[in-house]
Amino acid sequence: MHQAVEVLLRANNDPARLFGYAHGDGFQLLSNMSVRLSRFAAHADDLFGSPQAPFIPGCNDEHEAGRWSFTTMQFRRTLAWHIAHQPFGVVAGARQYKHAQVAVFEGYAGTSASGFAAEVEAEQATARLDYVEQLYRDWLSGGPSGGGAATGINAEFARIQAELAELPGSVAGRARLRTMLDHLTATLHPGVLGDCFYRPETALCAKHAQRPARRPLPMLDTCLSCPNARRSSVHLPRLEQAREQARQLIAETTGQPMPPLQHAALTGHLGHLDGLITQITGDTGRAHQ
Repeated sequence: MHQAVEVLLRANNDPARLFGYAHGDGFQLLSNMSVRLSRFAAHADDLFGSPQAPFIPGCNDEHEAGRWSFTTMQFRRTLAWHIAHQPFGVVAGARQYKHAQVAVFEGYAGTSASGFAAEVEAEQATARLDYVEQLYRDWLSGGPSGGGAATGINAEFARIQAELAELPGSVAGRARLRTMLDHLTATLHPGVLGDCFYRPETALCAKHAQRPARRPLPMLDTCLSCPNARRSSVHLPRLEQAREQARQLIAETTGQPMPPLQHAALTGHLGHLDGLITQITGDTGRAHQ
């Protein structure tokens, strides 16, 4: 989903909006989105399909045979699914879709028993595996990492790389790599400023939360200093942005009355972010080098 948003930002010339473009002193919404979707489908067919085997299946209705006719309404439930799986997304989606109750949106988006729960779980599992593969390839290309879990995860990456390299005279396929990485998804919780590879015996959040009935979710306010955290190059720009925001906040309050505890919390947070960034950028202990 984030890649689709990046494409929209590049395709349109107004960075503040996704579905339109700057026009004179105002802003104009796209009125031909269905035409654009159809053009994109035709382009995909030209690249990857053939007249006998189109890349995008056509309409099966004998009265409307031919290329599929796209409309924006066909993506309404897909968009609802993505909204529902963001933090607080169920409430936001219920308001956006003007559903009378949150439960209505849950069913529409597929997050309740009335929706496509099995498909949702399968998509989430695939997304986690895609992300672990991205982390592995980042590590393999020399990407930096840090955090309490970095040593263990990097050692596991090194073990997998060594096992794959033992195949004589062949290049390991992607399917084999993903099979070997799959076990890491069982405890993975991707995060904005770091990833959590949850281990209850060392998790800081486990000391402050009751034992859950199902797989626990991390408490994000403890993740920065948790032994289960791993940060990589994907988190570095976000950590730098958080550090800059902390610096700006301190600069804006310089010379103004501020409670000592608030000032200590801000400066301590800034120092912590400095340490985390240095930890990542200064990490040279690559297990496979």
